[in-house]
Amino acid sequence: MKNILLKPVLVLFLIIISGQVYSQSVFNMTLLGTKNDFNAGGTPADWHYASCWGWTAPNGREYAIIGHYAGTTFYDITDVNNIVNCGTVSGPGSFYNYREMATYQNYCYVVSEGGAGIQIIDMQYLPDSVSFVKSYTFPGYTRSHTVRIFDRYLYSNGGTFNNGGVFILDLLDPINPVRRGQWGTRYIHDCFVRNDTLFACCISSSPANLTVLDVRNKDSIKQITQWTYPGAVTHNAWTTDDGKYLVTTDEGGSNHAKIWDIQNIMSPVQVFDIMPYELSMVHNAYVRGDSLYLAHYRAGLIVYNISNPNFPVEVGHYDTYTGTGTAFQGAWNCYPYFASGKIVVSDIKTGLYVVKMGMSVNITNTSSEIKDFSLNQNYPNPFNPETKISYSIPNKSDVKIAIYNNMGKEVAKYIYENQAAGSYEINWNAKDLPSGVYYYKLISENFSDTKKMILLK
Repeated sequence: MKNILLKPVLVLFLIIISGQVYSQSVFNMTLLGTKNDFNAGGTPADWHYASCWGWTAPNGREYAIIGHYAGTTFYDITDVNNIVNCGTVSGPGSFYNYREMATYQNYCYVVSEGGAGIQIIDMQYLPDSVSFVKSYTFPGYTRSHTVRIFDRYLYSNGGTFNNGGVFILDLLDPINPVRRGQWGTRYIHDCFVRNDTLFACCISSSPANLTVLDVRNKDSIKQITQWTYPGAVTHNAWTTDDGKYLVTTDEGGSNHAKIWDIQNIMSPVQVFDIMPYELSMVHNAYVRGDSLYLAHYRAGLIVYNISNPNFPVEVGHYDTYTGTGTAFQGAWNCYPYFASGKIVVSDIKTGLYVVKMGMSVNITNTSSEIKDFSLNQNYPNPFNPETKISYSIPNKSDVKIAIYNNMGKEVAKYIYENQAAGSYEINWNAKDLPSGVYYYKLISENFSDTKKMILLK
């Protein structure tokens, strides 16, 4: 196997305050809402919450699901100005309140280190209520570490059955799963499946490795290959949408996320090593389109553009944890798959966060009789923290508005394809950015203009 460690490592600046190191707070993301209803219990102290996931109902309503010390809670986040607690299904406790979940049709499947097998929860009556159906168990199996669902198959990992490997449940009847094949040569912490290829994260093997399995025959799992690498503590994996690249995360060891070219699965090539923040540890990675979403414990949620997987570019960051503590603090998981663009994040101490890419902005079309392109000076200027940016386009056009700091780094980007002719006004809120000089740029067809503005706090 080729194992190439490229020299470029993506390192972001840290802010040092009173001798403590804190990661950057917010970059190009807006907080839409939070919930912290379960902060009165947990072991160790302040470890209240675990993983999160999301579900979109057939009627389009969006729900966030979060695990915590008391069970699993479902929130209606359709209207972020009124996030509603729709109900909790209790679950067994465990050290550090471990709980993971996945959804299929209108059912949620929850596992815990505390036991109870796989809890099956019916979500069809949301937002009015959720209903516990039953716990799925069988002789020799009482708990799982993680659960993933791809197509109609559930993959249970790291449990009390078959050496902590993976076993498959067929969800043709969602409340009466049928057990299919299993593979237990090594302990599997988590997995990802694409096109009947399973990427198994063998976090505790000697050494830790990524094992690739053939699951075309759901009753007979076969190993294809495996590989390890320096600093491997392989925790989680996800491929790009085209299946050409794989992202792995190391919960320990290097603490990094790595991108692999897997077009030749028998000879994967590491093309990039992401080390976003020196003192934080990566946990889970997810890919949607050209975006990579990392739940990065004390660094919070970090988003990269990976349209060029050989050189990912950070495009968004929201830190849910600003204090100090052990490595296992901050953002546990994220869910970036809502059609609305909402992203759900679970923080171990402070609960549920709903965020979205882009800074806070409102847009108003003020006129439709325009002869020329123009970009006006913002008002007020200087400003704190809100200002208005206005521009005009004479015909239906693709429009891009971007905002940069004094170092030339893009801090906000808004793309409005095929805007109608007219004058537009943006009310931009820079409350999460530091004082300084900023530039805003309009690009549309053959027109481009840039102007300077000053944020004074």
